[in-house]
Amino acid sequence: MLDAKKLTAYTQCPNEMISDSAISFQAFIDQFFPEALGWYEDDAFMNGTGVGMPLGVLSTGNTGAVSVAKESGQPADSIVWENIVRMYSRMLPSSLGRAVWIASIDTFPELATMALSVGTGGSAIWLNNGVEGPPMTILGRPVIFTEKAPKLGDLGDINFVDFGMYLIGDRQVMSAMSSPHYKFGNDATAFRIIQRVDGRPWLQSAITPKNNGATLSAYVKLAERS
Repeated sequence: MLDAKKLTAYTQCPNEMISDSAISFQAFIDQFFPEALGWYEDDAFMNGTGVGMPLGVLSTGNTGAVSVAKESGQPADSIVWENIVRMYSRMLPSSLGRAVWIASIDTFPELATMALSVGTGGSAIWLNNGVEGPPMTILGRPVIFTEKAPKLGDLGDINFVDFGMYLIGDRQVMSAMSSPHYKFGNDATAFRIIQRVDGRPWLQSAITPKNNGATLSAYVKLAERS
């Protein structure tokens, strides 16, 4: 069930700024406040607690997610190729064509130096030269770096997610209003922006496959490595 939550933004501006601005101040508000609301929407869709806000796909309240444990003897704050392979294997097969990697930007050094051990040697897996930019895919699926994922080493610093299995309900699109009266005594105009929205993971629990193997999900996290 989706239950619309209110997302609000508010600011006030001296009337001199509005009068003297070289551009329409209302146009400025119309451009930048949607970007601000979008930032907080994204954060809620990823990390929201579900209390007065959406339930985020990376939240501990997402009971449909699965967590992939670290490898035996794996160093703290590291990401190894085996982590990636095991995460991929826990994704619902029907979601593999839609799933994306969501990673904290501070995981980049680990991903860039990730190697596959072969006998007594090894070779780079993801980034094999410093001339071209990173491929921005892992195992054929896009990689999205964000500051909204937990920091390196924490649960969910890298995730494999099918956002097609995340529900979003826009009950009320952004509504922007201004009033020159509320702060009349201060010679200022108040701006208020409201949006009503909710979101939550569609799966309520991980799925046991037909072959009774390890549970699968559309939301796969890498466990803490400390």
